[in-house]
Formats: sequence, structure tokens, C-alpha cells
Amino acid sequence: MFYQGILSMQKEKLDLIVSVIAASLFVLLLAISVLFLFRIYLKRKNKLLLERERMNIEFEQTLLKSRLEIQELTLNNISREIHDNIGQVLSLVRINLNTLQVAGQEEKIENMDELMGKAITDLRSLSHSLDADHIRDKGWLTPVSKLLSDLQKTGKYTTYFQAAEGMPTLGTDKPIILFRMIQEVINNIIRHAAADTIRLNVEKENASILITISDNGKGFDTGTNADGVGLQNLKNRAKLIQG
Repeated sequence: MFYQGILSMQKEKLDLIVSVIAASLFVLLLAISVLFLFRIYLKRKNKLLLERERMNIEFEQTLLKSRLEIQELTLNNISREIHDNIGQVLSLVRINLNTLQVAGQEEKIENMDELMGKAITDLRSLSHSLDADHIRDKGWLTPVSKLLSDLQKTGKYTTYFQAAEGMPTLGTDKPIILFRMIQEVINNIIRHAAADTIRLNVEKENASILITISDNGKGFDTGTNADGVGLQNLKNRAKLIQG
């Protein structure tokens, strides 16, 4: 009877241990299952968030691209208007001016002819700078060089332009966007910097392009002007080319 009692106690103890182990394994498996399901939930949640972010970025880029396309369409229309109408009218005025023969007014007529010729040349340059197709045909570096050269010719600015050789291929839209960004910066310098020297360097860094524009002007507070239209345009254009 004594040994039977001991065996019975040992059996109960063993059963208890087995029950504890089984319960522990069940809790462990349950915890692992919960963690596994939670991990799947987090992955799905992150995937949805990333997908939503991607869609937002795509929507924002599409919206920005649409705005810029409208701007380019407007600029192209202005370019054609300058070339086809205003330029031709000025050319006709110049032709008629050259037919004038007024005694004692030869020097004035010659000066007017020179001014008219300069106006026609400047309008032609403006027309080309607004025409996206012209920029695509000539490459974006050519109009950039022309832009700085024209500034130099005014006598108000000293300009320096340097571009590395073997620039990466940019496709169809990026050259236009880059040129418009440079135009925006140069216009800001002219309007706000009170500078007389402008430097523009274009360098190649692997498959990327590094553009540095500097001047000797007074500068501006980036915090105060962070929401300005000009800077916002630059940011919007930079987003489109992942700049």
C-alpha cells in the first residue's frame, strides 16, 4: 500500500508536469501564432501605406507635370506669336524705315534702323528661349550659354559659364525642366540680388548632373523666402526630375 501511494503521487506529479509542459507549449504556440499574424498585419499595413504614398507621389507628379505642360504650351504659343506676328511686323517697319529719304535725318534713321534690328534680334532670342522644341533640338546647354552671353552683352553683368563634356542623356522633358529652372534662378538674381557677376558650372557626377549657380549679390533669407513663388516653382520642377 505504501509503494502504491508513492507511485500514485509520482504519477500525479508526472501528470502535472506533463500538463504544465503542454500548457506552456500551447501558450508558446499561441504567442508565436499571434506574433506571426501581427507581423503579417504589419507587413500588409506597411505595404498599403507604401502603396498609398506611391499613389500620392504619382498623383502629385502628374499634377505638377500637367501644370508645367500648360505653362510650356502657353510659352510655346507666346513664342509663335512673337516669331510669326510681332517679329514680322517689326521687320516690315524696318524695311519701310530703310526706304525713307528725309534730308538731314539720315543719322536718326540709321540709329532707328540699328535699334529696330536689335529689337528684332532680342525678340528672336526671346522666342527661342520660350520654344520647348527649339531647346530640345539645340540641347539645353546651348540656350543656357546663349542666355548668359546675352546678359554679358548688356554690359551690366560679367558671366562665366563652364560645362563638362559627355553629359548624360536626359530624355525629352528633363532638358526643358532644367533650362526653365536655370532661367528662374537667373531671373531671381537679376531682380533681387543686385549682382554684377554670375557664374554657372555644369558638372557630371556618375549618371547625375550637378549645376552650381552663384553670384556676388546680397543674397536673401531662405527662411523668409521659402514660400516664394519662384522657389516653389524650382521645388516643383526639381520633384519632377528627382532632383
